[in-house]
Amino acid sequence: MAPPLRIVWLGLLVGLMGCAPRLVTPPGGSGAPAPGGAVERFLQLAAAREYLQMGWVFGTAEGPVLHRDPAPEVEQRMYALATVLDNEGYSVGRGVAVPGRVGAAQRFDVVVRQGGAEVVVPVVTVRGGAGRWLVEQVDVQAITARR
Repeated sequence: MAPPLRIVWLGLLVGLMGCAPRLVTPPGGSGAPAPGGAVERFLQLAAAREYLQMGWVFGTAEGPVLHRDPAPEVEQRMYALATVLDNEGYSVGRGVAVPGRVGAAQRFDVVVRQGGAEVVVPVVTVRGGAGRWLVEQVDVQAITARR
């Protein structure tokens, strides 16, 4: 006697779940050891179009966004950020403490060169788990307002 169709579908679904790709934290860990390093790494990954890797450097004090949100969603958001941040070069200014969050967050003014113009893009980093720093916020309004 053949098994009921529901059991066959359930078995197939369980089998496919075992084949789903697993997200593995990068060898060096998520984020960066220093706040400025998180900004640099994030911009390097954006330039390389490494969207999922960007998700290991972008997050909150609770950790990288890839620990919280589904990978396809993170990949789409990082694609959007990388597209807006596309540039001919950039320089990362000195970090300053964020008022009310001293020791836990720093703000950097990143000068981004796009189409012959320079735009200042504020980027906030935050200390995440294990003392690693993550990019928490990229204020792309300076770029998008120009377009």
